[in-house]
Amino acid sequence: MPEGNLRFSGAELNLVLHATEDEGKVLQSIRDVLSVPAERFSSQPSEGHYKNKITMLKAVLSSQEAGDLAARVMSLLNSTDREQLSRSLHEYSDEKGNLYLRLDKQRICQGKVSLSETDAIKIRFKPVKRFKPSSSIENYRGLLSSTE
Repeated sequence: MPEGNLRFSGAELNLVLHATEDEGKVLQSIRDVLSVPAERFSSQPSEGHYKNKITMLKAVLSSQEAGDLAARVMSLLNSTDREQLSRSLHEYSDEKGNLYLRLDKQRICQGKVSLSETDAIKIRFKPVKRFKPSSSIENYRGLLSSTE
């Protein structure tokens, strides 16, 4: 299935910035690597588990931006990460067809894209509503294979 057939109704990016991190540098890296402009992020000061200062950043993307971001992420992931994603797609999606990716924030700051469970930029891609949400996984698998 060509990637043009895979559309999202939108996407949401969430990440935590620690007090030791430079917000400007992190946002610049996200813009450079993922093409999500800094001004799309809203920030919310918060407190970490150990009362340390953290900032919660969130960006909400339109349907077009979400599709562009998905294609960009898939094309930048290395073959090992793409294979892991393809093999375990059920672990990265839910019953509503949302696709959840966690990208390594430190690697993004180095100009690379890889999956990560810790200190991650969390992305939720929301599917365009369809009658068969279960078909989303097959569509995502098509997106993965179209970038190889």
